[in-house]
Amino acid sequence: MNTNYFFALTLPDETKEYIYDMTEEIRSEFPFKKWLHKDDYHITLAFLGNAPEEMRKKSMELVKGSLSNEGPFSLSLHRISTFGERHNPRILWAGVTGEERLFDIQKKVYQECLQAGFSLDKKPFKPHITIARKYIGERTFDIEELQVKAGRDSIGQHSFTVSEVSLYQSHFGASPSYEPIFTIRLQ
Repeated sequence: MNTNYFFALTLPDETKEYIYDMTEEIRSEFPFKKWLHKDDYHITLAFLGNAPEEMRKKSMELVKGSLSNEGPFSLSLHRISTFGERHNPRILWAGVTGEERLFDIQKKVYQECLQAGFSLDKKPFKPHITIARKYIGERTFDIEELQVKAGRDSIGQHSFTVSEVSLYQSHFGASPSYEPIFTIRLQ
């Protein structure tokens, strides 16, 4: 069976709970085909796709070595936004601020995955936490209305410390869908 793998920042449980609680307020008024399980919240650093075992092992070794001198760092939730058509988005996400270290770590992970032989997405890195996929509401989607209902000002009041990068495996059709199979502690 095909499965996908990706390296991502692992979010603390209290941050996952904070995002989930915030979305409880908006789910009924802004229906999406799939709301992610709170254990699936993460920030993707490098998407590997259906990765052969040899390349996966090599990437794990290289990424672990590259991050050996990296310590934990702080981020703050910033805003809720979307990807896709403005009135019919395909992704609802939460953004983060304080991300200079995040960009440094993403570059290291990305480079090591290239070194391991992966072909990676060349689009610029846009750090985000996917919350839901594929808007299915009958009325036109309005991001400003959603931001007000979700507490536009309060989302930025949540800060958290990132201390782990994990290699995740996707389990299509399961909930939660993503399983961390290798974790690197930032020390």
